[in-house]
Amino acid sequence: MLITVAFNDPQVIEWQTKLIAHYVPGAVHLVVDNSNNTAAKASIQDVCAAAGIRYFVVTGNPWVKKKTDGNDGSRSHGYALNWAWANIVVPNRPSMVGVLDHDIFPVKETDPFHLLEGYTVGGTVKPLPDGRWYLWPGFAFFNFDRLPHARLNFGKDWLDDMDTGGLNWRQLYRSLKRHELHEASLLQSPISDDIPIEDALFDRIDDDWIHESRHSTSMAIHMDAARRQRLLFLKRQHTANMLSALEGSRS
Repeated sequence: MLITVAFNDPQVIEWQTKLIAHYVPGAVHLVVDNSNNTAAKASIQDVCAAAGIRYFVVTGNPWVKKKTDGNDGSRSHGYALNWAWANIVVPNRPSMVGVLDHDIFPVKETDPFHLLEGYTVGGTVKPLPDGRWYLWPGFAFFNFDRLPHARLNFGKDWLDDMDTGGLNWRQLYRSLKRHELHEASLLQSPISDDIPIEDALFDRIDDDWIHESRHSTSMAIHMDAARRQRLLFLKRQHTANMLSALEGSRS
């Protein structure tokens, strides 16, 4: 089971559902909508209906009603993941489950659940200098049958300076042996030869996935808004071209 948390962006959901259907054909893919924009939510539901994807709306999120700045955005996303875990994963008990950001796309045929062959968890690791770590919940996978318990918490750990998903260090990860973790490879690359990687980049994850990432670097977050939008447009164009080439090869 693959679960995507959507937020106010029907375009990336349309791209992701098409690319996953093509490159990860065996996966059960669900979309959990955490949007706070009514029009975007309706469009995302339409995209899922057209793709034959199960669609769920996150309910009771106290943070999604607020302005989605960095702090509330992390809280809101963590709540949405906890809602999906409690309301979808635990009742259905899939043997393996992965959670995805909405702007991550497979670029070739792949089975992301290979990360769990002989492992308890896998994905993109966020390490801390003292040796602690947590999985970035934009590409995180769990072997449900091997988990010591199902009480996960994808919230942000404010005390230990861990972003969304950080509370799972206390809930799960600290009890695991390192050999139970399969870390996905991560390669960062500029979006074009003439744009510094400090301004904008793609994450190439597990070799088979591209993460677009609206704010790729700490510098980009404080960048002039017009330039940041221009760089985002170039990233979006890259993904659109990839999907166009795929659809062209089918015709």
